[in-house]
Amino acid sequence: MAKSQAKALQEKAEMFERRAESATDPISRQHYREMAAHYRRLATEHLEINRSEPARQV
Repeated sequence: MAKSQAKALQEKAEMFERRAESATDPISRQHYREMAAHYRRLATEHLEINRSEPARQV
């Protein structure tokens, strides 16, 4: 489950990176790059948190 959420966050980062590449004005390009970086950080944090949690028993 953790990896699928991290994967979804990474996909959002990639989407914003693509938007940055196609943006025509510098302000939008910068905004999209910041959003991409934000989602990459969230994905990394998500993986780190789940890695440090002990495995749950069902």
